Amino acid sequence: MSKKRLATRAFTAAWIICYLGSIHPALSWDQLYVFGDSLSDSGNNGRYTWDSNIHPLYDEILAEKINLSLRASDSGGTNYAAGNSTATAQINPVDNTADQVSAYLAASNGRADADGLYIHWIGGNDLAAAALNPLAAEGIVSTSAFAAAGQVQTLLAAGAGAVIVPTVPNIGASPALLEAVIQVGLAPVADAALAAAFTSLNSQTTLSQASRNQAIYQALYAAAGQASSVSLVQQAIASQLYEAWQTLSSQASALTDSYNQQEESQLAQLSGNIVRVDINGLFNEILSDPAGYGLTNTAGMACPPGVSAAVCGASTPGFASEQAYLFADGLHPGPSTHQLIADYIQSVLDAPAQVVALNQATLAMSRDARATLDGHLQQQRHSANPQGSLNVFGGYAGQHDDYAGNLAAGEGNATSHNLTLGVDYKLTDNWLVGGLVSASNDSQHPTPRYDYKMRGWLLSAYSELAFFDNGWVNADAHYASANFDDIKRTVKIGPATRTEKGETDGTQLGARITTGWDFPVGSLLTTGPIAQYALDYSSVDGYREQGASSTAMRFDDQNYHSQIGALGWRVDSSLGWFNPWAEVSYNHQFGDNVWRAGGGLKSTQTTFTRDSARQDSNWVDVTVGAHMPLGDSVAAFASVSQTGGLSTGEQFMYNLGVSARF
Repeated sequence: MSKKRLATRAFTAAWIICYLGSIHPALSWDQLYVFGDSLSDSGNNGRYTWDSNIHPLYDEILAEKINLSLRASDSGGTNYAAGNSTATAQINPVDNTADQVSAYLAASNGRADADGLYIHWIGGNDLAAAALNPLAAEGIVSTSAFAAAGQVQTLLAAGAGAVIVPTVPNIGASPALLEAVIQVGLAPVADAALAAAFTSLNSQTTLSQASRNQAIYQALYAAAGQASSVSLVQQAIASQLYEAWQTLSSQASALTDSYNQQEESQLAQLSGNIVRVDINGLFNEILSDPAGYGLTNTAGMACPPGVSAAVCGASTPGFASEQAYLFADGLHPGPSTHQLIADYIQSVLDAPAQVVALNQATLAMSRDARATLDGHLQQQRHSANPQGSLNVFGGYAGQHDDYAGNLAAGEGNATSHNLTLGVDYKLTDNWLVGGLVSASNDSQHPTPRYDYKMRGWLLSAYSELAFFDNGWVNADAHYASANFDDIKRTVKIGPATRTEKGETDGTQLGARITTGWDFPVGSLLTTGPIAQYALDYSSVDGYREQGASSTAMRFDDQNYHSQIGALGWRVDSSLGWFNPWAEVSYNHQFGDNVWRAGGGLKSTQTTFTRDSARQDSNWVDVTVGAHMPLGDSVAAFASVSQTGGLSTGEQFMYNLGVSARF
C-alpha cells in the first residue's frame, strides 16, 4: 500500500473515531429536590390548585422542562414540600421545612446530591401567623426568615449544587385577606356575605390596579348588602370594610417585604449557587398587567369561599369559570399561574448559560483573521518572494456556526464577518516578518432567545521561517478588543414576551505556532505533515441588563482559556495559473471545554453559575483552497473549511484575499 493511501485511511479512521467519541449529553441535573409548603406540595398533604389531578404544579412543570420527574416524598419521591408547612417547628411542629431538610439529609447519609437542583420555598404560612399576632409579628418574621436561610445554608454545606430560593409573594394581595375582613366585619352573616362578595368579584375583570381596587370595593358593597338593605348603611359598611382591607393589605405587604429582605440579607452572606428568583416581583407585574399574562381576574378565585384548592375542581358546586383567575382559592395559584412561575424560574436558570456565548465571539474573530493570514502565507511559500520584497494583502473571512445542544436554551447559530489588511517584509531569503489589523462585525444568535452583535478589532504580529529547503514554521501573536452591543435576551412567561437588553466589552490575547514539512511528489505536487499549537485567553466584562423588571439580571466577568493542538497532513500543487491545495487536521482542546458564566437578578444580592454542556475536546478540520496569480506581482487566494466530529454543532469557514508584492 502506498504512503499516500495509508495516510488517507489513517485520517479517515481518526475522523470516525473523533465523531463517535465526542458525543456528549446535554447539560442537565440528575434530580430535582423540593422543600416548602402548599405552593410546592405535589401530594404529601395535597395538591393545591383546582383539578390538580390533571394540572401540574410549577415544580412539576419545571422538572419536565429539565427532563426530570417529580413525586411526593411520601410516595418515594424527592418532593418533601407539605401543605401548611412553616420555616420553623415553633409555628408548626408537624410540618416544617426544618424537618423536611433533615429528613432528606438523613436519607442520604448527610450528603446532598451535588448534581441535583434544589428548590427551597417557604414563608407564606409564617407570614400568616405573623399577621394574626400583630404584637409578635416582627419577631415571627425575623425568626422564620433566618431559619429559612439557615436551611439553605445546611443544604449548601452538605454539598447541594444549585438551590432555587423564591421570594414569597405578597399575602396582602391574596383573596384570603379579603375573606378574613368579611368574616370578622360581617360575622353574623359571614357565609352569605362571602358568597355575595365573590359572586360580585368573580363577575368582573381586573385588568389594572385601579380596576382591581374598584372591583374589591364593589364586592364589599355586595357583602354589606347581606347586613343591611338600606343604601346609606350599606355604603357606610362597605367603606369601613374597604378601609380595613386597605390597612391590613398594607400591613401584610410590609410583613412580606420584611421577610423577603431579611432572608435576602442572610442568603447574601452565604457561598454557593443560590438562584434567587423574585416571585413577589413577578406577581406585582402580573397585578399591573394581567391581560399580558393571559389572566383577566387577579382579585377573585375559582374555588368557592371556604373550599380548598386541594379538593376543588370544575365540577365543585359554586366553582367559577367565567374568568381566567390568578388564584385558585384564597392563597393558592391557579394552573395558569403555576405555568407562569415555572416559565419565570426557567428563564432565570437559563440566563447565565446563554451569556457564555459572548466569549466565543472573540475566538471567532481570531479564527477569521488567522484563516486570512494562513491563506496569504500559503500563497507566499509557493510563489516567488525574494529577499527585500514588501507584500501587502487583504482579505475577507467569515464563518457560520450551528449550535446544537451545547447551551441550555436550544439550538442557534452565529455568523461572522471579518476584514483583514496586512503587510510583511522578507528580511532574508528564508525569513519573513509582518503585521496585520483585522476588524469584525458579527451577528450572533447562539440560542433562539439570545442575540447580540459584536464589533471588534485585532492586531497581530507574525513571522515565517523556512529551513532545510522543505521545512517551514510560522508564529503569530495577537491582541483583540471587542464591543458587544444590542444584546437581547428574550424571556417568555406564558403568553407574555419581554426583552432584556445590555452591552459589554471583551478582550483576547493569543499566540500560535505552526510548522510543516513538504515532501516533493513529482514537479507539481508536494505533501507532508503539519503541526500546530494555539493558545488564546478571552475575557468578557460583566454587565447589567438595562431594565428594572423581575427578570432583569446582572452577569459576572467571564474568562475562557483555549489551548488547541493539531496534527494534520496537507497537499499543495503548483500547476501555474491555478494551484489548489487541501489539508486535514485532527484537533484536541487542552484548555477549557466547559463554558461557564455567573449571574443573578438585579433585584437580589446572590449569584449562581451555570455551565454549558461539556464541549467537544476532539474534532477534525477539512480545508480546501487555492491560490492563483493575477500577474507578475499580484495573486489571489481562497479557502473553505468544514469542521467534523462535533456533537455540539457544525462550523463552516471561508475566506478570500488578494496579495501584492512590491
